[in-house]
This record gives sequence, C-alpha cells and structure tokens, in this order.
Amino acid sequence: MTDFVQLLVSGLALGSVYALVALGFVVIYRASEVFNFAHGELLTFGALMMIYLSSAPIDESDLFALGGSGSGGLGLPWGLAALLAIAVTGLLAVVIERVALRPLVGRPVFVPIIITLFIGFILRTIMVLVWGTGSLPLETPYDAMATFTISGVNIDYTSVWVILFSGVVLGLFFLLLRFSKLGIAMRATSSDQETALGLGIPVGKVFGVTWFVAGAFAAMAGIFVGMREPSIEAATASYIALRAFPAVIVGGLESPTGAVLAGLLLGVLEVLTQGYVNDSFGEMSKNFHAVLPYLVMILVLVVRPYGLFGQRKVERL
Repeated sequence: MTDFVQLLVSGLALGSVYALVALGFVVIYRASEVFNFAHGELLTFGALMMIYLSSAPIDESDLFALGGSGSGGLGLPWGLAALLAIAVTGLLAVVIERVALRPLVGRPVFVPIIITLFIGFILRTIMVLVWGTGSLPLETPYDAMATFTISGVNIDYTSVWVILFSGVVLGLFFLLLRFSKLGIAMRATSSDQETALGLGIPVGKVFGVTWFVAGAFAAMAGIFVGMREPSIEAATASYIALRAFPAVIVGGLESPTGAVLAGLLLGVLEVLTQGYVNDSFGEMSKNFHAVLPYLVMILVLVVRPYGLFGQRKVERL
C-alpha cells in the first residue's frame, strides 16, 4: 500500500505536467484550428530560460574549472525567474502566431502544420546554439531529493509542489474561461469566428491571448519537468510533449476539461505501469510504460474517435 501511494503521487505529478501540455495544444486548436507542432520546443525554451534566469553567474575561472562547459545565468530569485520565464515563453508564442501563422488564415489545414514543424526546427536549432547540447540542471529553492513522511509513506516535495501549483493554475484558468469577459470571448471565438467578429469580439486579440496562455502553460510544464528530472537538454527535452500528445486525443481535441483529466489519468497509468508491470515481465517489458499512453489512445480512437469528452460533429449536406 505504501508503494502504491508513492506511485500515485508521482503519477499525479507527471499527469499534471501532461495536463498543462495537453491543455496548451487544445486551447490553440479551439481558437484557431491550428495544431501547434512547435509546442514541445516552447516547453524546452521555458525550461532553459528558467535555468538561465535562476542560475548563478559563473566567472571565467569557474568556467575553466568546468572544462569549458557550463551555463552562467542572471541569478534571479527563483520565484521571479519562474514568472519571467513563463512570461517570455508566452510572448514568444504570441510572436509565432502573429508573424508566422496569422497571415495563413484561410489556407489549407496542412500549411499551418508544416509551418509549425518548421518553426519547431528553428527554435530547436537556436536553443542548441545558445545553450549547447549538454545537460543543464534546474536548481530548486529546496533540496530536490527532500521528502516528508505521512503515515509511513515517503513523499517527495517536488511532486507535491507540481501537483499544487498545477491545480491552482488550472483552476484559475477554468474560472477565467467560465466567468470572465475574456473567457466568454475565447469560447465564442472557438465556437464560430465569423459570428464572434460580427458581435464585435476582437478575434485577433483573442488569438494572441490564447497563444500566450498556451506558451505560458508550456513554460510551466517545462519548469516542472526540470524540477522532476536531473537535467534538461536543449535537443531532447521536448519529448515530453510527444508523451503528452495522447492526452489530447483521449480527452478530445476540443475539450479543455478532457485534456486535463486525460493527462492526469495517463500520468497515473504510466507511473503505475512502470512500478508494477515493467518488472513483472522481465526485459521484454522494460519500457512498456512509455508506449502505454499510445495504446490507450489507439483504443479510444477505435471506440470513440472524437475522444472521451469530445463532441461528435454533425454536418448537414
């Protein structure tokens, strides 16, 4: 039972990261019907920007002692660095939408897909040039290995912080979406852009806000990944977005609630599978947990192609 609770908490923390990433995919698709394949690079950028802003500066003697490798930063307080990393990543997402995708409105659906793939390649190349291909640690304001005990169950602080902050952020987002004027404008735009324009809703500004929110979610997910993982690599850290992709399909491509619930579910299933199933079948199932979300996605597509919380589209001919 103790092991189960530990795995459950770790799974909820991983699921929280998946939920943030999946929600970023969904809010962009709902607003502009664009599937952003550069979302993983935004996640990586947010994590690396956080490392740069929070890391202490290093002088030339330190760099020489490290053998010419290392990453000096600005040494800002951890909380301030996190807010700035999230804001900068959100602004980068807005620039991508405004410069690269806004002129493509009305083009065939495959054109924005190709553009986002190309943007992702450019961002990944820039990050490698700036931060290199080495692994960079993200320091936390506490001992990353620290744990506390409840009823004999050891729980790490990182998982608790990830779950709590993700819960607060997601809760605030859904409150904004449900009760604020901005949320109403976002929902109206996602429902029918032409009608929203006719009602005087600034659809262009809604697009910008939507991309900022998605970029901010990606940055938060990247920071949480950096807190959970020993280090971040500019070339490979975006894999977490690919692992979160099944949550988008399982929850429903146009359902924010579905994306969050599916992300949490898949995160828990993945960790429980890694803890109980992988070791049970020997070497052949060593990485079975990594493919389980995709198996669940395929099963859902067979049974309910529009996702567990998606709505079937009915068109009159």
